[in-house]
Amino acid sequence: MSIEPLRIGVVGCGAIGQAHIGVWSEISDARIAAVCDANPEQANAMARSLGCAPFTDLKAMAASGLIDAVDLCTPSGVHADQGMIAAEHGLHVLSEKPLDINAEKARALVALCEDRGLTLSCVLQRRTYSGARTVANAIHSGEFGELLSCCAYIKWWRDQAYYDSSRWRGSITLDGGVLANQGIHALDHLCWLAGPVIHVDHAYAATVGHQMEAEDFLIAVVRFASGARGVIEATTCCNPPLCSRIEVVGARGSAAFDDARVVQFGYGGEDLIRTVDEADARLGGRAEAMAISMEGHRAILSDFAAAVRDHRPPAVTGRDALVAVEALDLIYRAASASS
Repeated sequence: MSIEPLRIGVVGCGAIGQAHIGVWSEISDARIAAVCDANPEQANAMARSLGCAPFTDLKAMAASGLIDAVDLCTPSGVHADQGMIAAEHGLHVLSEKPLDINAEKARALVALCEDRGLTLSCVLQRRTYSGARTVANAIHSGEFGELLSCCAYIKWWRDQAYYDSSRWRGSITLDGGVLANQGIHALDHLCWLAGPVIHVDHAYAATVGHQMEAEDFLIAVVRFASGARGVIEATTCCNPPLCSRIEVVGARGSAAFDDARVVQFGYGGEDLIRTVDEADARLGGRAEAMAISMEGHRAILSDFAAAVRDHRPPAVTGRDALVAVEALDLIYRAASASS
């Protein structure tokens, strides 16, 4: 018996929306049934190219009966609001990273989807990479012993034209600063490995190299639920840019990532880097926002469609994605208090 493809409504027809649309076209058990964008010309042009229905209002699309799920490719600060509109109409929700900037709204979205029995997932693609999963499994099974430190350094470059390209870029309410935008994957990665951030010992945020509302430099010292401590440093002022770096140290093992690629891994006195499969761990984006591999997106989007079909949790659940948003909230609050 054939299974009807999941009908997707893509919200946001900008650069990342177009990238998602390209990925959805390769997933056999899903199809784009509608697109929504506040710009009518963009919505209509995209709909014509896809042969689907255009909308400029999310509520109208959600109530149309044309879709089963939404894919939110919009500014970060509207993800939860838009997700709740979709969930209130009985639609499953996939969100670009982060789940939102506002932790309270993100929690409300997670609770609503759970209450309605709807699938909620987020594009935090590092969790799909085989090498990252190998390291995470070793840590979670106790091979590293007691975790001592878990640190991240994201030293990337964005020119002023990047922030000037859209009014929402670099805004506090819609985009957040470097940690919420460029650093969110590394922050989620840390929380995946070491547990939620439970306390921020120190945080400092500043806007030093760009004309923008939010921060382009941030440094924080945090404590995780596992007991590990960590330093998080993020900036878009580093030119030429460096790779993002994650370092994990336990009493019995250690690992390091350049971007999402495992470059060091071992425990119990044995170097195990040869056991790590890294074919899919390209991340990119150091100087160009869209200079990223879409392999992780393909894994997340395909898994989302399968999770809805099979009535199972997705690879990245709403509660998984919420952890990074709550860490953001704690860090930004501490930075604000110290300014």
